Amino acid sequence: MKQFFDFFPVLVFVVAYFVTRDMILATKILIAASALQIAGYWLLKRSVEKMHLATFAILVVMGGLTVALQDKSFIMWKPTIVNWLFA
Repeated sequence: MKQFFDFFPVLVFVVAYFVTRDMILATKILIAASALQIAGYWLLKRSVEKMHLATFAILVVMGGLTVALQDKSFIMWKPTIVNWLFA
């Protein structure tokens, strides 16, 4: 169950992208799903994993740039930045 919870935002993003074929809309949905993930984790455990917070912070920055500038290349950099951070 924890793995589903950890990958929930990614799953929602993939489904949103394949349904709409719109990367900007899928990015907005990804940010909302990640915020929902953190809120849900907080409600269940009364704490949030640092990995989720770091990933969310990077997502807000890169996703925000994607939405604001209408350029999908920013959200494509997010996994690389997260991997660099945790390496």
